[in-house]
Amino acid sequence: MLMLGAYILLLASNWARYRIRLTPINTVVGLFFISFAISTFAGVDWYHSLWDNHERMLGLFTIFHYVVYYFIATSVVREWEDWKWLLRAFLFAGGIVMFIGFLQTYVNHDLVVNQGKVSRVSSTLGNAIYFSGYGLFLLFVGYLLAIKEKIKKTNLWFWYAVVGGLLGFWGIFGGGTRGAFLGLVAGLGVLAVSYIISLREHKKIRQGLGILIILGVIVLALLFNFRQTDFVKNIPAVGRLVNTQISGGTANTRIMAWGIAVDAWKERPVFGWGPNNYYYAFNKYYRAEFLEHGWGETWFDNAHSVVMNTLAVQGGVGIVTYLGVFVVAFIMLWRSRKKDNLDPHIVAVGSAFLIAHLVSLVTVFDNPTSYLYFFFFLALISRHTNNLDVRAEKKTSKNISVGLTTIVSLVVLLMVFSTNINPARANIAALNVIRVLNTGQDISEVYNHATSTPSPHIDDIRKDVARISGNIIPKLSQNNKGLEAFRLFELMHSELQKNLELHPMDIRINIELAFINTLGAQLEQSPDLLFEAEQYLEDALVLSPKRQQLQYTLASLKSQLNKNDEAVKILQDSIDNDPRIGEGWWRMALLYKQMGDVEKAKEILQEAMDDGIVFDAKGSGVVDSILQSE
Repeated sequence: MLMLGAYILLLASNWARYRIRLTPINTVVGLFFISFAISTFAGVDWYHSLWDNHERMLGLFTIFHYVVYYFIATSVVREWEDWKWLLRAFLFAGGIVMFIGFLQTYVNHDLVVNQGKVSRVSSTLGNAIYFSGYGLFLLFVGYLLAIKEKIKKTNLWFWYAVVGGLLGFWGIFGGGTRGAFLGLVAGLGVLAVSYIISLREHKKIRQGLGILIILGVIVLALLFNFRQTDFVKNIPAVGRLVNTQISGGTANTRIMAWGIAVDAWKERPVFGWGPNNYYYAFNKYYRAEFLEHGWGETWFDNAHSVVMNTLAVQGGVGIVTYLGVFVVAFIMLWRSRKKDNLDPHIVAVGSAFLIAHLVSLVTVFDNPTSYLYFFFFLALISRHTNNLDVRAEKKTSKNISVGLTTIVSLVVLLMVFSTNINPARANIAALNVIRVLNTGQDISEVYNHATSTPSPHIDDIRKDVARISGNIIPKLSQNNKGLEAFRLFELMHSELQKNLELHPMDIRINIELAFINTLGAQLEQSPDLLFEAEQYLEDALVLSPKRQQLQYTLASLKSQLNKNDEAVKILQDSIDNDPRIGEGWWRMALLYKQMGDVEKAKEILQEAMDDGIVFDAKGSGVVDSILQSE
């Protein structure tokens, strides 16, 4: 917002110099943003598309900032010398992030926000995927800066670029992200081919690059051939990549998630489900097979592929404009090389990064950091492929009036306060609510303070507090604080209802409300609350008809309400959806045992075991108990 305010004043002082020009790259970026905006309000949950949540923060409001940032950079930053200093700043900031990740790996595993000794570090970014992707960008930035410097022992800027690039290279592997490694391979390949095409007069260099490409292919072939050796397995990212099994593990669930993206696109082919709304499509088209890979693989709020996710949430228009950004930028680089004799290093590195970034995003998802450096690098490409009207730029700047400066300043300050400061205040207040909640004290006052502070993420605050309250309510009841427990139940029940009104398709809210209601029913011995919980789960099952968590929970609740026939039908549906999952079988057997039909329970378990069904630790305990029953 501060940059936008300053830019408006620059436009007022010299419109001809700083105006946004109608270039091919600018046009396609604008079309992408328009598509994003249309999908936001044409989707199934415009509020979520506009703001997203605390974790992702990639709603239309955020994308607007990145697009504005891009247009300002292309319009204001003029010469290579200016870009060079900005690239150095990026390299400095990124180098710090990479160095912290290095320390987390080899010095202190608990440094900053890292989660103990893990093979994949995230540094300050919170996710190893973000870390590896950032490293990929820094590698190309470091190389571009180094190759544009004079290679001398005394040239500190050259060594600055080399060190920064090497830190980025290490970060690709330190994060251990397969997508970033694939991007690296693709990017280096494009880099080599670009130089082979551009440096026609340098025969030896071209021959050397050709040999490097051949050696690279040989190395990749050897890595794949010896993928089962300990040496290869222990190489970060590489070992994970070459040993990836399409038919099992997370790779299988990723492919299924991509299939759901296609299903979602078929239903809403033009503008999609709306940005950040893949979660709703995933619930509708959820496949029972996801549970075969563990409960952790049953919730996807993203297709784990920018390409497939964009197809689902922004539809055909969105995917065309998104891919169009890459295609147009790539074409403009090579057209400018031929037409305007553009620096071959910028052409080669620009082409390589575009391909590397796109390839890496095929198997991962975008994030605030990746948007920041992508739009920055895109602006650099746009600037260097855009022929400026020199005569227009020489026009004299005008003085900016005090009135305009005052108005712009006030609007910017108002926007900063309402969209940055107030949400920050609400988040701080929410942390205080959680602190008080964990002490068992009454949270009414601090909670009202948190939710009365204007913020687009009040729904996230309600959700987080309700989740923790679900653990606190039973503790209060056990400590003979039944009244306090019931007051907390009433508050959370009311607050979650507000979230359900705002996001009627979010089944997690239904699940949380059902859970809260069961706690309230225990406090008040009220069957009405159980019937209400039943309705919440039934409504959720309509939205996600094959989700086992809903089926198992609803069946258990119906059993409590003496609706055993309905419970049996629900569990049978879960088995029919995927008979290979043992939990449905032992839950059905347990239900029959509770109904007094032990023989039927044993018969069900015997059928499951005859079919080769394997039970987990919890299920095995239940199975043994039933089989030993008289």
